[in-house]
Amino acid sequence: MQAAALMGQARSMLRQADLDHPGRGPQEALSALEGACRRLRLPASGTAVHVHLSPAADGRWLLKWSNAGHPPPLLAAPDGTVEHLTRHDILLHPALPPGPRTQHSRLLTPGATLLLYTDGLVEQRGTDIEEETGRLARLLASAAQQGLPLDTLLRSLLDTAGAAEPEDDAVLLAVRVPSTV
Repeated sequence: MQAAALMGQARSMLRQADLDHPGRGPQEALSALEGACRRLRLPASGTAVHVHLSPAADGRWLLKWSNAGHPPPLLAAPDGTVEHLTRHDILLHPALPPGPRTQHSRLLTPGATLLLYTDGLVEQRGTDIEEETGRLARLLASAAQQGLPLDTLLRSLLDTAGAAEPEDDAVLLAVRVPSTV
């Protein structure tokens, strides 16, 4: 209960950090969150991916993200090509020195699907997290080629990539850039 309350507080602080640093990117918000936790002596720790999406030209969207040690977001093109967005910084932890947070960006084309997920989906005892992430990417590639609606895609990924008896929470979030007509 205490951990859930602390994470809820950290999530609210991250939202506030975005509001206090408009237009400055997700890395600024993560850095502000980290600094606030230190000043308030909140023992918040963990991994996070913080994402900003904004419309760009020609039906594309601009994805900006900063990753604090979280499993990599997956980006699927409509043809089934999947990119692992692996670049990341250290996780958030009060015992680790605050380092510079970095921001990365990609233009998302119409029909592209961005998948964010918790480690509970790909991390189970006795398995290799890299292999499980690769399996998730292959499942996403197949679903992207089929053009599944997002709700069907998420249910399918949860049913096929997740453990039969999960040891941790498994949460997925997918965003698809609308196809141009």
